[in-house]
Amino acid sequence: MLPFEMTDEQRRIYLDTAQLHEAYMDAFFKSRSYRGGMHWKKAKGKKYLFRSLDRHGYGKSLGPSSQETEAIYDNFHKQKKQVLTKLHQLKEKLREQARFCKAARIARVPRVVTAILRLLEQHRLLGRNLQIVGTHALYAYEARAGLFLERGLLATQDMDLLWDIRPKLRLFAVADTDTSDLIDILQRADRSFDMLGKKSFRAVNQTGYMVDLIKPEPKSFLSKEKRQIGGTSDLMAAEIKNLQWLIAAPKFDQVVIGEDGFPAKMVVPDPRAFAVHKLWLSSQKNRAAIKKKRDRSQALAVCKLVLAYMPEFEFKQEVLRMFPKDVVSDGVQALGTPDLPPGYGE
Repeated sequence: MLPFEMTDEQRRIYLDTAQLHEAYMDAFFKSRSYRGGMHWKKAKGKKYLFRSLDRHGYGKSLGPSSQETEAIYDNFHKQKKQVLTKLHQLKEKLREQARFCKAARIARVPRVVTAILRLLEQHRLLGRNLQIVGTHALYAYEARAGLFLERGLLATQDMDLLWDIRPKLRLFAVADTDTSDLIDILQRADRSFDMLGKKSFRAVNQTGYMVDLIKPEPKSFLSKEKRQIGGTSDLMAAEIKNLQWLIAAPKFDQVVIGEDGFPAKMVVPDPRAFAVHKLWLSSQKNRAAIKKKRDRSQALAVCKLVLAYMPEFEFKQEVLRMFPKDVVSDGVQALGTPDLPPGYGE
């Protein structure tokens, strides 16, 4: 299961693509500040500048016609045109760059995953409220290291969305018809997504790809926490033991490349926390044997990847303080490798 390092050409294409994605998202968010429009309205014989915020006409008056409001009007339309032109140009560059990514064979992540990630980022849910955990996180780690892990470690037909309920949920609207349901966002990525029954934590599309919404168990079995991002018809998060360890771990974000060549930002737990959590999972008696072996293989792969390719991520106790000490020490023992740096588990 040795990784394959990117060539210099693959690194160049990847870095260009990642920068393009960042530029596009910056232009995208700037364009949202120009949603709706700005126009003049007449009322009681006077002309007023009106800022509409959506297609329904909701908005506010900015005052009667004056040199100041005339300047506001001119500047708004000038800036809006510039931003939309830039957004269009970046879309065209991304289309061209996608062809380079596929030709260079760095297009790795399932297309449906990158589609979901882009929408979550646009709604400002990614990183603040939701992050990716489980097998798909490996794509972010290998991209940061500039290599490709063995496909067997990465193959999966489901994606786990870990929901941190602590930050206040504020869905960023990207269309006039937006709702606050997570299932609506998934259906924008793939219209065939549907929930597996009412109040299910899982949505599945026509190809059998699954997205699970999960969250940590409440600290007390007596306490009840919010389990739906949107309304009562939305996915209901499954509550799972000890996910608070990953919630409390530092976040790690990296641009990844979809199978269609288009990029997306992925937010995942710190790779050191991922490795320790996977090792803990591999030791659980009630976990299926086939999953335990895969958990251990993924943990070892990420640990070796960090040691060999990401020296900036030192294994130190303070980084893993969200885990109980015995979980960390058991993880060190399970690794059983003499090449761990000083301080790991101390």
